Amino acid sequence: LLIIIDGMVLDITRWLDEHPGGPSIIPTQALNVDCTCFFEMYHISRQSFLYLKSFYIGELHPDTKLKKNDLEPSAGFLHSLRSYTDQWRVNVEEKIDQKIHKSL
Repeated sequence: LLIIIDGMVLDITRWLDEHPGGPSIIPTQALNVDCTCFFEMYHISRQSFLYLKSFYIGELHPDTKLKKNDLEPSAGFLHSLRSYTDQWRVNVEEKIDQKIHKSL
């Protein structure tokens, strides 16, 4: 199960059954949308940021269009999230023209 938070692609498959909110809330609300706003709403503590790196598999291509979400994360939340994740996230703008494998 892949989710998108602020452009990060996270594979939470192995963790879904352990989710404190239950295994059904994420598939119900967060598929095919950037679910940053849901992450902000349900995860008051920044402790949840500690888990993101272990689920991180990459970045959504900037041209990818997701279903529109009426909710927007707050600027303060995005600042906190990015200040934690920027140290290990892939910078897509720098890598966009780079081949990731010799066969591509």
